Parts: sequence; structure tokens; C-alpha cells
Amino acid sequence: MSVIEKALGKARAAQVVAAPNANAPPPLTTTPVDIAASTARQKALKMPPSRTVTNPDIRITDAMQNDLGLLAAEEQNYQRVSEFRHIKRTILSAIRSGEVNRIIIVASALAGEGKSFCAVNLARSLALEPDYSALLIDADVAKPRVTQALGLLDRKGLMNALVEPDVDVESLILSTDIEGLSVLPTGGTHNNATEHLSSERMRAVLEVLTSDPSRIIVIDSLPLLLTTEARVLAPLAGQVLLVVRSESTPQSAVQQAINVLGEGVNIKLLLNAVVQTKLTRYFGYGYGYGYGYGVSNGKRPAIK
Repeated sequence: MSVIEKALGKARAAQVVAAPNANAPPPLTTTPVDIAASTARQKALKMPPSRTVTNPDIRITDAMQNDLGLLAAEEQNYQRVSEFRHIKRTILSAIRSGEVNRIIIVASALAGEGKSFCAVNLARSLALEPDYSALLIDADVAKPRVTQALGLLDRKGLMNALVEPDVDVESLILSTDIEGLSVLPTGGTHNNATEHLSSERMRAVLEVLTSDPSRIIVIDSLPLLLTTEARVLAPLAGQVLLVVRSESTPQSAVQQAINVLGEGVNIKLLLNAVVQTKLTRYFGYGYGYGYGYGVSNGKRPAIK
């Protein structure tokens, strides 16, 4: 058994399965009601209002989607969407159980593992959930790929909220024309970025952002073994997705990254860029991108 497989077994053993909600409200009836009654029922059931944005701050063009890895051939796009739907179920299960907070950090051991690609696709998939909205935070202050792809390098963002105490972080969030998805850019860099990200101000900012109970935060972090910023962010998250690139990331690097995160962090391994085989196509799995929990030696790992 490889080091990564052992780490996967440990991560799976620590996963929390959501218990059925015995106090869930009864399903809505189809009886017509007036607007006032409908609003009252919505509040009683704590359902979020319509998330359609009339005039979004960002209109995501095809060029932007291509830069972020969201644009692909029809078959590949369907496959990718299906796989991230599968991935988010485990993440949502832990959140709905109440055992973890709604902050997800996406990190990697090294650069080039597909970290930002996975963060963007996960946030987009979470935004599809009718009970939640997704806020994608670009915290990669060294190489802010999301911020750059969306043309937001000159916009204020996370670092401004940390360095300038009078700045309201909510005012820096940018809506998109993807329903349920908003973005907080990096807001530039800072010589003491690590200290600011590990400060009490950072905790206060996240408290403000999570005060909306329907919002899930996905943070595109930095490579763990190349920077210090990702290490200080990890303890703030309910779940850390460690992206591992198939046939590329050394096992020793993955083990070092897990050790850096420490025992108290809820780690899930996300295998990226698995080569599709004829067998997987035959059985209809279509894991050409290979997103799933775990690390394999050519076989599709079981996802629990």
C-alpha cells in the first residue's frame, strides 16, 4: 500500500456522514398562494430568495471560461460537470451534518497540480445548489490565476480587507452572471501576506463572510510546500481539498503536504488529470479528467 493510499484511508476514516434530518420541514404544496404568504413561508423554511443577478459585476466571457478551464467540448463539459457533482456530495454531507464550517480550502503540494481549475469548478458546481450560494476567494497572492483570468487585477479584494481595517469585505465581493456564484479577488499582494492571512483580522473577515448561512466559501489557496500562506489558512477551514495530479505529484510531496497541514485538519485528497481508459468509457464512468477522492495506480478509486 502506497503512502498516498494510507493517507487516503486516514482521510476517509475521518469523514463525517450527515445524519437524516428528522426535523426537516414538510414539502411545499402546489396550492396557489398570494405573494405575502409565499414570502412568509419562504422565511419560515429559511429558503434563500431568488439569486438571479440583473446587473452582475462580472460577465464571464468564453475567453475567461477558457482561461479558467471551464470551456470544453460538449462531451468533456458534461463529464466534468458530472464528476464535480459527485465530488461535492461528500463535501456537502459534512457541511450539512454541522460538524464542519462552510469554508473549503483548495490547495496542492506543488505548483501545476490543477488547484485553481478544481477550485473554480467546485465553486461553480456548489453554486447550482438551491440551498446555497458559492463565494470563490482568490487567496493565491503569488499567482492569482482566477483574479487575472477575470480581469480583476486592479480591483480591491481580500488583501485590502485585511490591511485596511475600515474596509467592509462585503463591499468587495463581485457578483457574476453565473447564478449563485460570486468572487472576491486577491486585491494585490503584500510583503507580510502570511502574517495578515494568519491574523485575527482574517478570522473576523471570514466570520463576516460566513454570517450568511446559505453561503459556502471556496478559497483558492497556494502550494503548501512552496509558500507559507496556505499553511496558515488551513486551520480556518472546515475541509481542505488537497489536489494531487495523477502520474505527476511525487508521493513524498503529498506526504509532506499532509504533515504540514497537521493532525487537526480535515483533509480530502482530490485526484486530478487521470488518463481515461477504454474500460472506464465502456462502463460509462468517463473519468477522463479523473476527479475523485483518493489516489490510484491506474484504477478508479472508490469514492465514499
